[in-house]
Amino acid sequence: MKLIFICPDKNEMFEGTDFELIDNRGVITDNSGNRILDAKVVLKAPCPFCGRKHVFHVSELSCPFT
Repeated sequence: MKLIFICPDKNEMFEGTDFELIDNRGVITDNSGNRILDAKVVLKAPCPFCGRKHVFHVSELSCPFT
């Protein structure tokens, strides 16, 4: 699956498939009743804009589906 990331250093968007799910606590329900995945995504490859390996909370990612 391809996800959409935004480099926090350069504020540039990129897509990637080379990532790993970490700190996966499963699906939780927030105060509004929305079900969300409580996990983080770490890049396995360096960011194409700054060269760092970023870690994102799933809630920080844009939905790749339209």
